Order: sequence, then C-alpha cells, then structure tokens
Amino acid sequence: MVESAEYRRELEQKKSAYALLSSLFLTLPDEELVGSLQALAATPASGDVGMHEIERYARERQGLPVEETLAELAKDRVHLMRGVNKNELRPPYESLYVSNPAQGTLGSLNRFYAESGCRMSDDVKDSPDQIGVEFAFMEHLLSEELAALDEGDADRAEEAARTRERFLSQHLGRWAYEYAKEMKAAAQTGFYRGIAVMIMEAA
Repeated sequence: MVESAEYRRELEQKKSAYALLSSLFLTLPDEELVGSLQALAATPASGDVGMHEIERYARERQGLPVEETLAELAKDRVHLMRGVNKNELRPPYESLYVSNPAQGTLGSLNRFYAESGCRMSDDVKDSPDQIGVEFAFMEHLLSEELAALDEGDADRAEEAARTRERFLSQHLGRWAYEYAKEMKAAAQTGFYRGIAVMIMEAA
C-alpha cells in the first residue's frame, strides 16, 4: 500500500511538471506568472537544480516593476521558442530534431493523439509536434492513469502507463533533452535556464 501511495505521488508530481511546462510553451508570459515568481522569491531555496535557478532569478527581479520583468521574459521566450536568436537554436518542434521526415513524425503524433481520444484545441495555434503540445499529451496520459487508479481500474491504468512509455520512447524522449540543452545555453534569463533544466530532468 505504501508503494501504491508513493507511485501515485510520483504521478501527481510528474503531472504538475508537465502541466507547467506545457503552459509555458503554449501561452505567453503574463502578470500571473510574474506574480508567482514574486511569491517564489520569498520561499526557502529548493534542492531541485532547475527550480533553484528559477528561484534565484525570482530573487534578482524582486522589487522591480512587473512590466519590466514581463518584457524581459517575453523577449527571451521569442528567442528560445520562435527561432529568433543568434545562437542558431532551432525552435521546439520535434520534426526539426529527429531524422524522420516531418510527415512521418506528424502522422505518428496524430495517431497517438487520436487513439487516446485527444484532439488539438482550437485555442492552440501550433503544430502537433510543438513541445508544449507533447507536454500537454503527457499530462493527459498521467491524468488518465491517476483517474483509472482512483476508480480501481488496473487495466486502464496500465494501458495509460504503456502509452506514456511508448510516447516517450517514440517521440518526446527522442528530442526534448537535445532541445533543452540548446535552450539552456541560449537562454538570457535564469527563469528559462531553469525551465530548460526541468525539461532535461523530465525527458
């Protein structure tokens, strides 16, 4: 029973991490994010390397105008996620990081999404191979597994776990680490350097 509780806690932590990563890649920085950073600056230091980098950035920005921090984060995000940079960092799309032709990558991703009952939200104006979309799918699979465990449906939980493992081995796990390594080197803010480390740990 202890193992089951620990496993569930691990799934919850992973789900939260993927939810955060997905939102950062699919939505623009806003005042709520800056507010979260200001709150983080007052908390005790974390032992997690990525979070430690983010906390340090939050403390550096403490007391500065929200608009200034927001502008700095937005500028860095454009550099890192839209290919507008001097470091030749490729944008976070799987088809730019794997050797398969783009059509093969996109076709395989769309099959994964469809077979799991997922479809791209109308709010998402991006490609199925954007890293934020893939993070959102991982969050969905973790939610499915947790729901199945809550309902005592071991078969459905196992199926969600298998799909997650296959998705990591065939997609996200094949390229996210490489992107994050390049992202960390190119990031101009401690916030996005910390996010890059979090991706490296999750991939």
